[in-house]
Amino acid sequence: MTASAEPHIPGTRWRMWTAIGTHTVVDFFSFLIVPLLSVLEGHVGIRPEQGALLLAIGQVSSGIIQPVVAIASDRFDTRWLGTLGFLAAVVAIGLVGSVRTFEQLLILQIIGTAGIGAFHPVAAAAVGHLAGPRRSMGIAWFYMAGMLGGILGNISAGHYVERFARAGGSTASGLAALAYLIPVGLVFVGALAVATHGVAHRTHDAHALHRELPARERSRRWAGVWVLYAGNVLRFAADVCLIQLIVRWSEAIAIDRAPVDELTEAVRIQASQINGPLQAAKQVGMGLGGVALGWLFHVRHERALLVVTPLLGAALIAALPSTHGWGALVVCAAAGVGYGAVVPLTISMAQRLIPHRTSLASGLMMGGAWAVASVGSPIAQRLADAFGLDRAFLIVAGVLCLASVFGLLVPRSAERGSAA
Repeated sequence: MTASAEPHIPGTRWRMWTAIGTHTVVDFFSFLIVPLLSVLEGHVGIRPEQGALLLAIGQVSSGIIQPVVAIASDRFDTRWLGTLGFLAAVVAIGLVGSVRTFEQLLILQIIGTAGIGAFHPVAAAAVGHLAGPRRSMGIAWFYMAGMLGGILGNISAGHYVERFARAGGSTASGLAALAYLIPVGLVFVGALAVATHGVAHRTHDAHALHRELPARERSRRWAGVWVLYAGNVLRFAADVCLIQLIVRWSEAIAIDRAPVDELTEAVRIQASQINGPLQAAKQVGMGLGGVALGWLFHVRHERALLVVTPLLGAALIAALPSTHGWGALVVCAAAGVGYGAVVPLTISMAQRLIPHRTSLASGLMMGGAWAVASVGSPIAQRLADAFGLDRAFLIVAGVLCLASVFGLLVPRSAERGSAA
């Protein structure tokens, strides 16, 4: 049986690029809390361990909901769950500055990150379908758009809060000003709904085509998906650990530059302004690297890229603590290429391996992997406390090397299947 012609979707390119553009806004909101973590810890009065827990719970919330939403979206062929998730994220994260207790902050973090998680598999499946034969490139641009949003959030968050803090006379005023971003987010929620509602997740005969495959081939494809998933768990674990370690590294740099030896409010804001660009540099490498790999390499190179790039990332992570200034930004960006640039390839491969479950494929490669990797924040904090920051970076580099092993385990037959 061969695939039959798909019905024409009016405004395909406009719909695809709108979905890609909304990813920028979603991840802008997603990455507001990370650069402001030290500021929020001081504002609410919590310990670094609680800050690490806040990030971890957010990552668990974002990760766990993605396969759930993906299964429901595939089952009912609906985009509504992604749009509603985006709406919840905009409101919850915009209200973060109004909290007074750790419990309130935790609740908003859970709601906001769950909403962000709900958006991703639905939107990724829509972009993959709308991109047609250029699925890998479409997913790469979707991924890049998310990284761009994260870059904007990381770089601007500390300066945004500082500006409103000066105007209002307190850090609390600066954090409360995050609510001004809610109306902007709501505009893009509406744009996402208009662009993607009514667009199918997959070709209409995907289920029939998959059922006609021999049982052994179907099993081989699912095995390939789970190997890809395991590799992404390790890649995301490296990223999550780096997020936490860079937060603490930025605090140490800010204290060294300050006339005091403690984390005052002013030092915390300074740390956020160091932390944000470093986090953003990682995302520059992840996003631009993803587009570059999609542009430069054929699908027959995907397996080799899964083996080589983690080794590059591991070497750069190990070198990061010895870098300074612009060198640190460059190394962060290159490390992002090393562990993050292949993620769009894994999403595209998984979608092609199980074309009747494209949302689930996307959810596993992103949120499903994040859910497991989310333990990285508290683990990284414990490693830094126990062994110091330099050795913690080295341990994370060692973990990333294991991702290359899983790259070797991707079946060659699954690689050929993914190219089909």
